[in-house]
Amino acid sequence: MGFFTLLRGVFVLYHHAEAARAGFGTVVGIFVHGARMDVAASSYPSAVVFVLTALSAFVPKLAGRVILVFSTLMLASFSLLATIDMELFRAWGFRVDAAILRYVNTPREMLASAGASPILLLAIVFVLLLVVSIAGFLTLLWPGIRAWEPLSLPVQLLTFALCGGLTWLLYYPSRGGIQKMPITQSTVYFSRNAFANQAAVNVAWNFVDSIWWQTYRTDNPYRVLPAGEALRIADSLLASDSLPSARLLRIRRPDIIVIMWESFTSKLVERLGGVKGVTPNIDSLTHDGILFDRFYATGDRSPEGLVGFLSGYPAQPVTEIIQHPRKTARLPALSRDLARAGYHTAFYYGGDPEFTNFKSYLLQAGFDSLVTKDAFDRRDLHTSWGADDHVVLGRLSADIVHMPRPFFVSLFTLSSHEPFAVPMATVIPGTDERSRFLNSHAYTDRSIGDFVRHARTQPWWDSTLLVIIADHGHRLPVLDSLQSVRRWETFSIPMLWLGGALAVRDTVVSQLGTQTDLPSTLLSQLGLDASTYRWSRNLFAANLKSWSWFTFTDGFGWVNGAGGSVAWDNVGRRVIAQQGATGAGDIRLGEAMLQVLVDDYVKR
Repeated sequence: MGFFTLLRGVFVLYHHAEAARAGFGTVVGIFVHGARMDVAASSYPSAVVFVLTALSAFVPKLAGRVILVFSTLMLASFSLLATIDMELFRAWGFRVDAAILRYVNTPREMLASAGASPILLLAIVFVLLLVVSIAGFLTLLWPGIRAWEPLSLPVQLLTFALCGGLTWLLYYPSRGGIQKMPITQSTVYFSRNAFANQAAVNVAWNFVDSIWWQTYRTDNPYRVLPAGEALRIADSLLASDSLPSARLLRIRRPDIIVIMWESFTSKLVERLGGVKGVTPNIDSLTHDGILFDRFYATGDRSPEGLVGFLSGYPAQPVTEIIQHPRKTARLPALSRDLARAGYHTAFYYGGDPEFTNFKSYLLQAGFDSLVTKDAFDRRDLHTSWGADDHVVLGRLSADIVHMPRPFFVSLFTLSSHEPFAVPMATVIPGTDERSRFLNSHAYTDRSIGDFVRHARTQPWWDSTLLVIIADHGHRLPVLDSLQSVRRWETFSIPMLWLGGALAVRDTVVSQLGTQTDLPSTLLSQLGLDASTYRWSRNLFAANLKSWSWFTFTDGFGWVNGAGGSVAWDNVGRRVIAQQGATGAGDIRLGEAMLQVLVDDYVKR
């Protein structure tokens, strides 16, 4: 308990700015309310120690040494987990969970992400936590354990029985008490301040619980409405005509290129109210095509964005369907449907295709070819993520000339991912994280701008539709002090359609949309069947309802047609941010969508 209290205190200190905004009383509440989960988290390793203590009645020296090794391993593991959590919370906005395990098979990419973190500071924090916790154990507990001696038979039996009984009694604190339902994250939520609620969560408990949920649970924890009612709401929201009200293409079967831009938030585009001068090429190109200016990512991770745009399947709040090939095999895919219509399909990514299970999903999606990290010269691998964006785009430019027509090509950029290292002279000065983030996007903007300028000189451009979309948004650049709670700003992304295949130019589409709407919208423009994309809407349908919806860890955001936006916390069951005309009806719509989505996910 003392150790977990120490971890919580260091977490609060590390995020002192957030703690200061929460206020002294709320910070005290973090420790008071979090103590209940600390008790639960302490019960599990304590059970192991109680069993070893029972055995010490017969083999005291051996049991004592095992306790020493076990306690040291637990303190070291939890200290490392807590240190990682401190920085990941700053980037992700939620406590570390099983999501981090997605990166275990791709350690180079994990280290690349860490490149933007204060590694030295985190190393110091880890060492201090380790030294203080182990010193505390060696000072307070080890002398007594080391002094254990053989006992007489009656005392042996009494000790064994007492410790065995105490082990069984730990069942109650491990579940948070004698109440009907065991402890959950919501048990320690106590405030309207999102940081305070997250800080009250025990990081070790949260990590293990998330592994359990992802691995073993087959129920839907988001059932709050009668099944029939939730289904009726979802079906009503997702309904759209298969035929578009407007034809945007002048060619029946255009060549199609989709560029998925890493972390391409609307906050980077000046025309969308973003930072001036970061993406001048994109800002200029918005006048040459169709700009979707009220568009949102379905989730906040790359695999969610990939599945969102290729399969039209929404992000789930505590797991990723891409981690389960058995489930993704049953999803529709743009690449498969376009291949049936005669398209040659290819996927370009300068990184490792094993990253978060990309490869299995892309192969199931039926791409004819995958061009990934191994296809590029080692000198072009500027960071451990892989080949730079201009190199991958250049490879695509060279390959297109020889591709069978029509083609469907998807390209995923990576240079604007942490650590934001790019092969370009700095155009946005500064060494802080924000400046490096902006500079990396300036590089990708330049690379895409060069690609488009070259493409316009090629014969294939006149019959091509180029779609530029993001995999997800980003917390950076922070535009004001309220952005951390206004989730919809983080999820707002641009979508831009360009190319000679377009029949219109300099057009802005303000219909609310999400990444998942791309398959149905695109297939409808091509006159192809999109009925298998249940979660995807044709954004140009005449009867379309105006809304957008996205999920984040144990929560969702809802944007309505009246300009209102709301972010909802599933655990605390409360609004955590709100703007404009929203109400209980918006929450009900979002809950219905989430309930039906997770039901669908569980059954796949």
